[in-house]
Amino acid sequence: MAIPGLIRNFAATGEIKPNRVVAVDVGDFMASQATGVASNALGVTEQGTDNHLRVDVVMDQIAPVEFGGDFVGGEWAVPDSEGCVVPFDAATFAEDEVINVVGKVLEAGDAGTIGDIHVTPFLIVK
Repeated sequence: MAIPGLIRNFAATGEIKPNRVVAVDVGDFMASQATGVASNALGVTEQGTDNHLRVDVVMDQIAPVEFGGDFVGGEWAVPDSEGCVVPFDAATFAEDEVINVVGKVLEAGDAGTIGDIHVTPFLIVK
């Protein structure tokens, strides 16, 4: 469960699975599931939506997110192609011109774990 902070409702442009990174989409208050480090990270959804209607997005504070890779805790996280988070490693993303970091993972876990992240999106531009 998220610790209350800034949670905003957006129109979903497609299916967004629960506990995934959400990206800004074209239009007013439109969001989609993130598809990689180039996705303009907005926050994390708890419930998701399969009906393409509306979705609540945790835009700051702490929220549960699905790990797409293994974390030891304390790493910065970026979205993968499925909207899960993977650890940020500069060498892995050396070829990417823009990297959207979602926040810092607060606990250890393997891929598939639902763990807490401190949602603090920022952009790295090379």
